Amino acid sequence: MAKIENVSHEFIPIEKRNHKASEMFFTWFSASTVSTTVVTGALAILVGLDFLWATISIILGHAIGAIIMALHAAIGPKSGLPQVVQSRAQFGYYGAILPMIIIFIMYIGYGSTNTIVVGQGLQETLGLNLNLMVIVSLIPMVLIAIFGQSILQKSLRVFTILFIFIFVILTILLFTNLNSTQLISGEFNLSAFILMTSICVTWQITYGPYVSDHTRFIRPEESKKTFFYSYAGTFLSSAWLMVLGALSATMVTDGNVMGQIKSMGTIGWIIAFSLTIGVLVINSLNIYGAGIILLSIISNFIPFKTTARLRVFASLFIALIMGLIATIGAGNFMANFQMYLVFVLFFIIPWSTITLMDFFILGRTHYHHSEYEKKDGIFKVFNTKTIAVYLITILLQIPFLNTEIYVGPIAKAMNGVDIAWIVGILISATLYYVLIKNAVPIINTNTPSLEE
Repeated sequence: MAKIENVSHEFIPIEKRNHKASEMFFTWFSASTVSTTVVTGALAILVGLDFLWATISIILGHAIGAIIMALHAAIGPKSGLPQVVQSRAQFGYYGAILPMIIIFIMYIGYGSTNTIVVGQGLQETLGLNLNLMVIVSLIPMVLIAIFGQSILQKSLRVFTILFIFIFVILTILLFTNLNSTQLISGEFNLSAFILMTSICVTWQITYGPYVSDHTRFIRPEESKKTFFYSYAGTFLSSAWLMVLGALSATMVTDGNVMGQIKSMGTIGWIIAFSLTIGVLVINSLNIYGAGIILLSIISNFIPFKTTARLRVFASLFIALIMGLIATIGAGNFMANFQMYLVFVLFFIIPWSTITLMDFFILGRTHYHHSEYEKKDGIFKVFNTKTIAVYLITILLQIPFLNTEIYVGPIAKAMNGVDIAWIVGILISATLYYVLIKNAVPIINTNTPSLEE
């Protein structure tokens, strides 16, 4: 019988890493098998691209973004730590709380939104009260998150096999209902092409804070395999389902692609419902990750060893927050909250760049895991240079933003093209390299490596 996982922010010793890199294909293929992926793919058509250019923009965006995501995944086996705890090496022991809070908000936001999607799907099917369905849907999400990797990986493996079959059926269904003239109803538009490519890139970047939570259970010698399996899983499912979303969008005039799929007979209805209910399993990743961050933040002030009981309480607390937001905000609030998550993303990009620069370019990888638990260790309390790079990058991205809430002056001058993510990567990478490359702390070569 599966046991409740009893680790959160702690280092995973080599002898307890019994998961394989190949499992990450199933984890990250499953992560995008939801209705929101289809709807996001439809945006390529709605902004004016024809199906060919929509497909190219989707594939290109995910191909680029998945590299960033998979690099984060490859860090896990080397460090044995959650991604947010690793941030202490760059931001300092207490400085890391800043990105932790931002990432925690991201988890809660996506988790709450996904919970509403499931609740609405159950409401449409069973005809029961939406708030009741939201609460009911949280039960399996919490249980999977509580038991952790032992149940999570098994569930996602079955989930992936099922959804590959569903993807194949949906692909056949859409192409057999297609009028070929619909595929060329749009045209090439540079602004729309860049916009859709950017959406797909940033879609992948948002997985950066998640991946090491799962890949730290893999042995360090499988780091390269972890990269490739994570890349393959996240790219294949995201790109495939978004292309199908774009294809479906060529058949409708109102943008209701899920309605279009449901209208294709019983099989179409089953597929649409499966994509909606599939969030039940996937949202457990949000509860699992948010619980790790919550306990990581607490560990900054009160050192402790995680127990099964603590993880149960943390998961229930996270589910309570998500449930409250979902039940209170099932109306217009969630639409506004989704726009807020766009701003959360622009906080994530410089954090992601700094993390990857530190590990792969500057090679700051050989710290003993005990250093991450020391308030007065080599990482210091605050790394003011890193925090300065982070905050400066955030400010310099603002003129390039194009959202429903705010459009920056440079984005306006570029006919609405939003390249804030590109600017964020370039500025944070350059500033961090210049300021930190000569400030790498010298560590005694006799210090055990991080993996030991």
